[in-house]
Amino acid sequence: MLSTATRSDVAHAIGRATAFFAERETRAGVLARRLLGTASTRDAVLADHLTRERRQRTRMDGSTDGSLVKSAWTALELLQLDCPPDHAGVVRTMGWVLARQSQPGRFGEECSDERHAQGLCQHFLSGFFSPGPTDVGVAPLSFPSGVTVHGEEEARFAASCFALRVVLRARQERRQTVLDHVRSLLNLGQVWSGWGGRWPPDLVLFALSGLAQAPLELQDRVEGLAAQVARRQRADGSWAGADLIHAVDVMLTLPTAHAAVRAAVPQICRLSHDGEIFEDPEAEERSLIALRGLKAAAA
Repeated sequence: MLSTATRSDVAHAIGRATAFFAERETRAGVLARRLLGTASTRDAVLADHLTRERRQRTRMDGSTDGSLVKSAWTALELLQLDCPPDHAGVVRTMGWVLARQSQPGRFGEECSDERHAQGLCQHFLSGFFSPGPTDVGVAPLSFPSGVTVHGEEEARFAASCFALRVVLRARQERRQTVLDHVRSLLNLGQVWSGWGGRWPPDLVLFALSGLAQAPLELQDRVEGLAAQVARRQRADGSWAGADLIHAVDVMLTLPTAHAAVRAAVPQICRLSHDGEIFEDPEAEERSLIALRGLKAAAA
């Protein structure tokens, strides 16, 4: 339960969010107004326009600029705009994304004595998505939540986890290669036992986000890992070394982790007070995530 002081801070932050999103003719604007209960009949027309716009920006092969992350994001945007998983635009883009599985350039492709001993090679990892061949660097790689991954290998890992998150959202969980990716992440013990060092917190969060909508028979294991990450939360609601908005975005995908979202509310309110959210149009996705966190905590 939120304290009286926190409820006041939340009300102030939501007021700023309401003003910020009031006239935004963007996907984030449409979704924010739905959350705030301020959507108008015009938003339905706008959502239809935004859906067509996203379909038009894809290439003939179904990708967005030939990018794994951008293509997965396009599919997720369509799903968030109420397109069902069997919508032509989603199916076309998902087809391109799924074709990137087990392709050269994926995380864990190579094997060495050291990598084999750590379980970080093709003999242990399968189903990962490739963001492109290794002779073309992908780092630094930025994601919609505002997180940027700078290491080459780390960027390839994060990109695959992000793609998996969307593929599962698009109801492709029964494909064997998708299940292989899910199980590979579940079995990457060193990811879950570490926090920092070889596996920075934001990478651990990417891994967890990729598992959020895993098949029902694997959810007990996912919930156990989510609990581990939640225990890393500090008393002030933040996670050491992790981007707060990224952490909130991931925790929102896990129903059992909503207590962690509530605990993060003071930090979200601080970001609002400091003008880091609900102010810059270039950071509207971060603002939308923050609003979702506030609304979930206040529910």
